[in-house]
Amino acid sequence: MDKNNFTVLPFNEILFTFKKEDIEKYAETSIKHTDNILITARVECGMDRFTEYRGSHSDENSAEFGGLSEIKTNTLNHSLIDKIKIENVFGKNFQNADNEKILSILEFEESFFCFRLRTFLNTNSKDVIPADYFDKPTDNVINEENDKKLEKIVKEQRSFENEVNEITSKINTVEEAVDFLINEDLNKNDFEEIKNKSVANQFEETVEHFGYGMYLRNLFIYPNENKVFLENLKNYEGHYVDNFGEFGEGIIGDLLWRKINNFETTEQNCKKIKEIQERIDRDSHWDFHIKMKLLSYNFTEDEIEQHLKLQKKMDDNNDNFEEYYFQQKALLARLNKEEKETFENIKQDYFNIQNVVERLKQKP
Repeated sequence: MDKNNFTVLPFNEILFTFKKEDIEKYAETSIKHTDNILITARVECGMDRFTEYRGSHSDENSAEFGGLSEIKTNTLNHSLIDKIKIENVFGKNFQNADNEKILSILEFEESFFCFRLRTFLNTNSKDVIPADYFDKPTDNVINEENDKKLEKIVKEQRSFENEVNEITSKINTVEEAVDFLINEDLNKNDFEEIKNKSVANQFEETVEHFGYGMYLRNLFIYPNENKVFLENLKNYEGHYVDNFGEFGEGIIGDLLWRKINNFETTEQNCKKIKEIQERIDRDSHWDFHIKMKLLSYNFTEDEIEQHLKLQKKMDDNNDNFEEYYFQQKALLARLNKEEKETFENIKQDYFNIQNVVERLKQKP
């Protein structure tokens, strides 16, 4: 499984197979007689593809016990729906020589499932990251042709920067800056990437300090001597923002997301936000600020109350912090019925592998 990264079953490496009800019984009995670490796993297959492959290989010898035959292994691999899911780990000494290698493999799996869960909640597309997402080869070949292409790109970028600096020096408002980004600056991929960010993502990072946040600072702030624009940015009150960024780029980034996603705060919620602002100061309790932010994204009073309750649970219960954290993100992501089922499945994948990793780290 090491070399296959849990995306296929390796032939001749699985010595024994059991029915589900016998697996843990066998594992518990076996650890008394071996120092090996035993891992149980779940394989999810599409029955149509499974039946199709088995039907075209009628010479299969299906044994109840023993290792998987080559045809049976190929049948399962042909019909795999997703990664092979690690269920549990058994052993009388998790600190033996094999532990470090197994732990490093499973920690990678833990990172993968966490990344998949966050991506699902942080995107409007709700795409589930495929099992081979990190296995795709990258082209890092450096040759003369690539050097020439890079040189050309650098020259074009410098020319573009000079042209943009001239344009942005004439931009006087945040709205004009966002219109410029949408109509003249963003390429199709960047536009779609911003459009695909969910409301849950806006609560995690309104605009990144590095990455796109740095791009906005370089474009509109660092080289900009237009005092009219800088004053407009400093005093901007066009929409509610709680993450201003280092120099105000968070204001630009948030309005950009709102415009691309046609997301305006309702008039009623704008009034509620203003009423709260008139009663509190910047140092007031966190609940007031998060309520204003939730209102700005048009969450209902019931949803706001639920969000605050989950926050209190996170603050009071460290043992279940991540459970409440991801429930909160799911609330922000506004999942439909089908998406909620997917969320629960991939959340459980993450928690399962997390529990296995924690067991392997336990000292005897």
